[in-house]
Amino acid sequence: MARRREFDMTEALDAAVEVFWRLGPEGTSVRALCDAMGIQPGSFYAAFGDKDACFRRAVGRYIETRPRPTRRGPAAIAEWLDAVVDIEGRPPGCLLVVAAVERAHLDPLGQATVTAALQAVEDFFWRCLEQRPRAREDAALLAATVAGLHVMARSGAPQKRLRLVADHALASVGIVDRPVKKS
Repeated sequence: MARRREFDMTEALDAAVEVFWRLGPEGTSVRALCDAMGIQPGSFYAAFGDKDACFRRAVGRYIETRPRPTRRGPAAIAEWLDAVVDIEGRPPGCLLVVAAVERAHLDPLGQATVTAALQAVEDFFWRCLEQRPRAREDAALLAATVAGLHVMARSGAPQKRLRLVADHALASVGIVDRPVKKS
């Protein structure tokens, strides 16, 4: 008879997100995950199967818990970049970008999960700009800027520098009619 799970899966996934985000998929061990989740390895393997499956579930949890822009169109893009620049109170960078940098260490399903999630960011930007003649190119530039901002944040760049880059990217695609957010 299977034993009843004695931990909250949502809390466990939130802990896994934090560990994968801070250490990266390659640097994260099952032991680190178990310690963060407060569970034993047997419970971990029963719940997730392996580290790769846990990573994919953590990415799903990460995506579902990220704040969504409250506006539409170019204003939503500005709001998105503002959120990227606001690095207070969270690990630096982005779990998806950290995982993309370590893509070679992910299993094929993990690679596909990260690739699809990053493509969804670019697609979101495209939907915000789709009435423009260069919407696809501008969306790709903005997605690359977001990834670059996350790498800069992870490497310790000050928030003021992140703000400068974000504002320049917005201006590059013609999003200038917004109040400049001070860092």
